[in-house]
Amino acid sequence: MGKKRRLFTVSLATLLLLTSLTACSGGNGNNKENEDGDGKATESKLNIVNGKIEPTVTITMVRGEDPTATFKNGETYENNVHTRWAEETLGVKLETLWSSPTADTSYDTKLKLMLSSGEKLPDLFVSTQSNTTNMFIESGKLLDVEEAFEKYASDTWKAAMAEVPEAWHPFIKDGKKFAIPILRPTMGTQSPLWIRQDWLDKLNLKAPTTLEELETVMDAFVNQDPDGNGKKDTVALEFGMKDQFIGYPIGDASWIFGLFGAIPDRWYPGEDGKLEFGSVRPEIKTALAKISEWKAKGYIAEDIALHDFNKVTENVASGKVGMLGGEHWLMVYPGSLMLATNPTAMYAPYPLPQGLDGNNMRTIATPYTGSILINKDISEEALQAFFHYQNALYESYNSEDPFLFKGFQEGYDYLTKDGSVIYDQNQIPGGKTATMKYTISGAQTVYQSKLLEASLKRAKEEELTNQELSAFATSGIVSIDNSNPLEVIGNKALLVISTQSEFDVPEYFQGPATSTMTSRNELLKKMQMDTFTEIIYGKQNADAFDSFVEKWKSSGGDDITKEVNEWYDSVKQ
Repeated sequence: MGKKRRLFTVSLATLLLLTSLTACSGGNGNNKENEDGDGKATESKLNIVNGKIEPTVTITMVRGEDPTATFKNGETYENNVHTRWAEETLGVKLETLWSSPTADTSYDTKLKLMLSSGEKLPDLFVSTQSNTTNMFIESGKLLDVEEAFEKYASDTWKAAMAEVPEAWHPFIKDGKKFAIPILRPTMGTQSPLWIRQDWLDKLNLKAPTTLEELETVMDAFVNQDPDGNGKKDTVALEFGMKDQFIGYPIGDASWIFGLFGAIPDRWYPGEDGKLEFGSVRPEIKTALAKISEWKAKGYIAEDIALHDFNKVTENVASGKVGMLGGEHWLMVYPGSLMLATNPTAMYAPYPLPQGLDGNNMRTIATPYTGSILINKDISEEALQAFFHYQNALYESYNSEDPFLFKGFQEGYDYLTKDGSVIYDQNQIPGGKTATMKYTISGAQTVYQSKLLEASLKRAKEEELTNQELSAFATSGIVSIDNSNPLEVIGNKALLVISTQSEFDVPEYFQGPATSTMTSRNELLKKMQMDTFTEIIYGKQNADAFDSFVEKWKSSGGDDITKEVNEWYDSVKQ
């Protein structure tokens, strides 16, 4: 199938930086929201004086408890440095009615119970699970947000959303938008080829640039004792394939299949522009035959069918893995675990080698993590207060003050001392906490292109302007001075990844499960995993793939393909 078109304009992955913020709105108490984040005046029922709503407007919400969020000074989701800042600076009181853990699905379960019981909904809340989001969209209890977004969102926020119009797709029903996407940075979620640099150096090898050279390096990593312990106990290539072949942030296998011109488990346009399911592309047959050959030669682990994220990270930490795909933060985790027992071990990111017939493909993450759902019965004042709040956060992309949000980030994300900014966890009283996790969305405010530009400049160790630094205002990175060597490697990975962005293949199907998916997907998924695993393990030859494709199509696959394209036709512009 050849190279696929790239996603759209994409941006930095998980670069969490810091800073702080003041209000973005000006005003003189008139009945207008003068300077709505970036100078745009909009009609408003709110009385705004110097960026603060007077009197204060309350927004009710419920919260999912992020397992990675930390608190200090006795703070909670209900009362913390950010909620106090929002009330004192913006005149927006964030009232959390209840919170529940997300890690064990408790939050998602409570959302569904809230809906099924007929309980009064809060003004707004976040959902990250598509099934739950779709239940609320189908319920008729959500606001069609398009008119409010067009009327009250700042030009800056609108411009950020306009870069990724596909982020709206999962939340559109009958041509209406029923949720506001929470954007995420995506550059860095794609895989470079991570290779043990110390092994390359020891064996006097160069990083592979072709499929043939890749196999040469794999053979050496297995048969030439790269770790020097006198045992044949190393694995050349690691990836996850337990239950799925793509979706693992560490141990990604999409690029491996992409060397042959297709990616399984992903919907993307074929040559006719219609969406097709990568798992049934003929190139997958060639890829499976080659992976089976690699397994027979001992290049991949004997128990590869059991490898998931946890198993891959465990094997990387053990120091026995030569090459793998993974996001740009691989050396931070699990690389740091490997270094704890072997300080001389090191992975370096390299461009993907050229695949068969010039093919290369790999996955890239979707540009959103979830969405903000708004109660259709929200008051006009609360609705406008929400946009006033969000516009304020997006103002960071226009500021010349890289520490705009001093009111809620200083002493948490960073510390100023003797005129210097300190990011050291050990020097911040009570430790470092990421205040972005206290925001309504629980995430940084993302403007893809501006964040990408600043991030790549940082990766190149170029001097950033104050406005470029302010692009990181709502994140929470450890440092901006490249003093952390593992961060430096992550920055290099960003640069490597950015040179091959034409290989990036997003997931184009972002709609709710189709009717045939609901009834047939489990069967089709099991059929696929059984066939692929048996081919890789040599229990069946590659021709079994042809039989699988025929059965997949006749067992519901053709109907699903038709339904997926009906959805795609309804949302694409």
